[in-house]
This record gives sequence, C-alpha cells and structure tokens, in this order.
Amino acid sequence: MSLPMKYKNLDGQKILVTGAAGFIGGALFHRLASYGLDVTGTVLHPSEAEELRAAGHKAEILDLSSDERWDDLLRGKDQVFHIAAMFQEVNHNEKMYDKVNNAGSFKLAQTASRVGVKRFVHCSTVGVHGHVKEIPATEKTPFNPMDEYHRTKLAGELAILEFAKHLPDDGMIVPVNRPSMVYGPGDMRLLKLFKMILTEKFRMIGSGDVLAHFGYIEDQVDSLLLCAVAPRDQVHCEAFNIASSQPITLNELTAIIAAIGGVKLRSPKIPVSLVWGAGLCCELMCKPFGLRPPIFRRRVGFFTHNRAFDYSKAKTHLNYEPKWDEARGIKATIEWYRKQGLVP
Repeated sequence: MSLPMKYKNLDGQKILVTGAAGFIGGALFHRLASYGLDVTGTVLHPSEAEELRAAGHKAEILDLSSDERWDDLLRGKDQVFHIAAMFQEVNHNEKMYDKVNNAGSFKLAQTASRVGVKRFVHCSTVGVHGHVKEIPATEKTPFNPMDEYHRTKLAGELAILEFAKHLPDDGMIVPVNRPSMVYGPGDMRLLKLFKMILTEKFRMIGSGDVLAHFGYIEDQVDSLLLCAVAPRDQVHCEAFNIASSQPITLNELTAIIAAIGGVKLRSPKIPVSLVWGAGLCCELMCKPFGLRPPIFRRRVGFFTHNRAFDYSKAKTHLNYEPKWDEARGIKATIEWYRKQGLVP
C-alpha cells in the first residue's frame, strides 16, 4: 500500500507503537507497516512479540509497570505513538492502574524527550469526560471520570501535557488523541452486544434514549496519523476528541445492528437497577478469585451515561473528517465477526 501524500512526512522516520497487540494499537501498527514504514511495535507478552516477528515485523517487550529504563527502546526513534494502557483488568486495583496508565505513561514521555524523540502522540480517551456534563462535550468540558481506568488515564494525560508545556520550542511535540468508543473488525469489546442482538437475546437496559458516540477503527487510525504530521503550532500540548460525525441513541444503534444482521429486537426493556445490582454481586463474588465478572457495573454505564462529543477542534487543527458512518461501519464489523465465526 502506498503512503498517502497527507502522511508523507512519516517517510524515512523510525516509528514506535506501544500496545501493538491491542485493537487500536494493532490497527495503527499494521497500517504503518502496510505503508512500508520503519515501525516497531511493543507488546506485553513474549508470545505476542514472537507472533509479530514471525509475520516479519519488529517487536519489543514493554511493561509499563516495570522499573526498568527504556532509553534503549526509544533511542533513535523519531515518532512514538503511545497506545498501550491497562484496561478492564479486574484482578488489579487502582494503584496498579495508576502505575501503568499514569506513572508508566509519564515515564515513557520523559524518556522519549530525553533521548531525542521528535514527537510523542499520546492516546488518552474521551472517557475523561465520563457522563458528559454538556452535549456535545468539547475538549474544555469539565472532566468527570467514572472509574479507575478513566481516572488514571486522565492523570496520565494531564501529567504529560504539563511536562510538555515546559519543553523547549524545538523540543518534542506532544499532541493528545482522545478516542471515543472505537469499533470495527478486530474489536472484541462490543462483540457481546453484537452477539446478543444477532442471536435475538438482547434486551435494552433502561430507556435506550441515552446518546452513544462511536468511532470506526479506520477513522481512529487516520486521526492518530494526522496527529503525527500536523504542524507543531496546531497540535503541541493540545488534546483532541475523536469520534464519528454524530452521536446516536442506543435505540438507534441497536436497531441498525439488528436491521443489518437481519434479526428483530426483543422487548420489553430491563430496569437499570436490576442489572446494576446483579453487576455488583458478580464483582463481589468474582474479585476474591481473580475472575472476570460476567456483568460489570461499569457496563451498566453504557446504557445510562450520555456520550456525545464535538470533534470540530480535530477538524480545524488536524483536518480530521470521519469517513465511516454507523451503517457502513456496523456492516463491516458484522461481516468480520461472521467470518471469524463469532456471531451467526
């Protein structure tokens, strides 16, 4: 695949992508590799590194919770895309989340600057705004993180931005990319929702009138690449909310999935309090054994918290414009799930 002109500044650069075994990090890593660029991916487990190397890629191990120095890993790199994070790890407490998402990320940014990395694109999350206090939320909307993941991602983002403010004028460029809920081929987080709908077992929790704002994986990768090539004065120490062209209600979302999948939605809807209580019980019972609960209270927030974001800042500063609407993106996602044998 030829390198598009809008990303031509990446040609000849040495690039590092953390979290290359994850959904977003993996998609970014493979896009860069498909352009023929010099890219190295970091992963947490040796087996993941071996898999990437077996496919002809460069891979290194990076544990953000470790106390080791990362100078050798980052030295000689021009661009770092920091995507890796701790997410939905029920056997770790908030202290460990903070060590990875806050302290580990900050240490990585400090090291990158010290060894001469030119640009450090930090991937945060629109979840720092939580149950949004204004619709649509902008980058200036008050923060409202709802759990340990969002709290520690916010702490890491703020620490890195504060550090970046004190870098010299010719120092490392640091933009922050805040993805909305990203989906598409390769995503496993929304698989349960798709599977429940496509097997006609899904029941809406609550009214279904709350807003959801998604972002298709190809659009998300584009936004990260745009953060890497935009002029310094447009992106340094700036955060960008990234999402699709508009939010939709959960009723609209599930109706699209059902229509494209050729199934019907069930009724009536389930009361929120019932599922929240079940989630609490599951978490309390599973935590002593280090098991992943079948129901999280945080998952209930998906059905009760409004999420709607204004991406006009990304449009102005990055020339970001989402290309995938929900119908097209959901169709591609269902096709991939079916090809993998994950849904009927």
